[in-house]
Amino acid sequence: MIKGAIFDLDGTLFDSMFIWDTIGEIYLRSIGYEPKENLNETFKTMSLYNAACYYQSEYGVTLSVDEIMDGVNKMVEKYYMHEVPLKKGVAEFLEKLHTMGVKMCIATATDKYLVEAALERCNVDKYFSEIFTCTSVGASKDEPVIYREGLKHLGTEKKDTYIFEDAIYAVRTAKKDGFITVGIYDSHEECSEEVKELCDCFIDDYTNAEKFWKFACKVKTALTIAGSDSCGGAGIQADIKTMTMNGVYAMSAITAMTAQNTMGVVSIQESTPEFLKEQIDAVFEDIYPDAVKIGMVSSKELIEVIADRLNYYKAKNIVVDPVMVATSGSELMKNDALSSLQNKLLPIATLVTPNIPEAEVLSGKAIKSKDDMYAVSKLIGDKHQCSVLLKGGHSINDANDLLYSQDNFKWFEGKRISNPNTHGTGCTLSSAIASNLAKGFTLEESVKVAKDYISGALSAMLDLGRDSGPMKHNFNLQGEFVTEK
Repeated sequence: MIKGAIFDLDGTLFDSMFIWDTIGEIYLRSIGYEPKENLNETFKTMSLYNAACYYQSEYGVTLSVDEIMDGVNKMVEKYYMHEVPLKKGVAEFLEKLHTMGVKMCIATATDKYLVEAALERCNVDKYFSEIFTCTSVGASKDEPVIYREGLKHLGTEKKDTYIFEDAIYAVRTAKKDGFITVGIYDSHEECSEEVKELCDCFIDDYTNAEKFWKFACKVKTALTIAGSDSCGGAGIQADIKTMTMNGVYAMSAITAMTAQNTMGVVSIQESTPEFLKEQIDAVFEDIYPDAVKIGMVSSKELIEVIADRLNYYKAKNIVVDPVMVATSGSELMKNDALSSLQNKLLPIATLVTPNIPEAEVLSGKAIKSKDDMYAVSKLIGDKHQCSVLLKGGHSINDANDLLYSQDNFKWFEGKRISNPNTHGTGCTLSSAIASNLAKGFTLEESVKVAKDYISGALSAMLDLGRDSGPMKHNFNLQGEFVTEK
């Protein structure tokens, strides 16, 4: 999702490259030198700084680089002050970015006072919080300094910051430094085809930029592989509600149909391994998920199918909620499935989220204290090479959870909410974590946001059913929960 934008000026926002098509030769003649070749063609792939250096090395110009750049800029000053037009559709494009909350700045080789004059004359200066020039940062666009300064100023992350450029040399620099690059077509730029191939996205025409908006505003997606809960409080129903409320598009592959309510599970009808495989394939082959949450899987055959397909598609951000027993006390996993869970799923998981009883089963160790939580989470994580969020809500502490990841421990404190309706809390927490991983949050950030979401859903005090009822997943439907990092 785009959060920051750094725009070049000439050929990108302004239709001003016609100036630079002739200025090379015009300036050289103005200081008493006759061009030996078609300088206009030579300079098309050069920054102003490099062109100044070329004057010195090829023509013996004794002026300094700064003096040459200043002289060229003075010659083009009148164009920027009075004539240079915005490219068609630019104003509307910038307004749309602005309404989306995108932070914007300028990165250009043109002198700042000229940029300010042109932007103000065209009434688009209001969109840009700063103007960075090659002179102000002390480097040409053959180096990424100007983009890094822009990034620092905007306060966004590189993965969410787009560089808009028309010149191939600038695109190469930004791309090499890891920025998302948007190529802009310019009739005066002969390397447009190369720009188009190199950039992450290419805009032929600002008035017809649907391809860009689809690219920049792509909705993040998450897949839940779990059982269906007919009363809607847990399983895929809880997962889909949670994913939707946490700002991602939810998809599902059903491992089993359950007949259950707040009092217990009446019966379970498993999907066949073949049908589960077809569901997973159907999702990955069309809408590749940015995260996967795995919940109730009752047999080893189903676990093996899941592991096989996720490995095949190189799935990312896999969160495993090792559901063994429902909130009502009903067993949801067959005895022969445990070893498959440990040997097939946990090794490919990004995170596993056991509660105290589940962690005791996975580790074979009793958990009676915080020290035990440290030991068991490390044991599970090290054995399966995954991160572990050990949920402490079963009488060990006041709803505090312990995250073990890459040899580090972090507690996530939570105030115990006096609400007996906790049906589906495990499904909901793991789905919220997966949703936020899909959006680009770090693991710690994802857990924190997920915990906040759970607290809100419990605090809404929904009271349905005759026993342990569901939470209010849509507690903040009228508000705005965190949808992007």
